Parts: sequence; structure tokens; C-alpha cells
Amino acid sequence: MDHLLQVLSSILVPLFFIGIVGSMLVVLFTVILDLQEIFTRDEESDV
Repeated sequence: MDHLLQVLSSILVPLFFIGIVGSMLVVLFTVILDLQEIFTRDEESDV
């Protein structure tokens, strides 16, 4: 049983940290796009 837990932990721990890095990239990408949308001027012309 102890060997099974060691094998599972050696697989799951790196996957956990890869998931955290992936989530951080998604949040960073979303923040950049949102800030870009906020600070760009609308191209609507006043008629």
C-alpha cells in the first residue's frame, strides 16, 4: 500500500503544479486582454 501511495504521489504532485501554472497563464492572458479592451479607444465615429 505504501508503494502505491508513493507512485501516485510521484504522478499527482507534478500534475498539480502543472495545473497551477496553466491556471496562472489563463488568468494572466485574461487580465492582459481585459486591460487591452479597457484602454483601447472605441472606433465609433460621431455623426
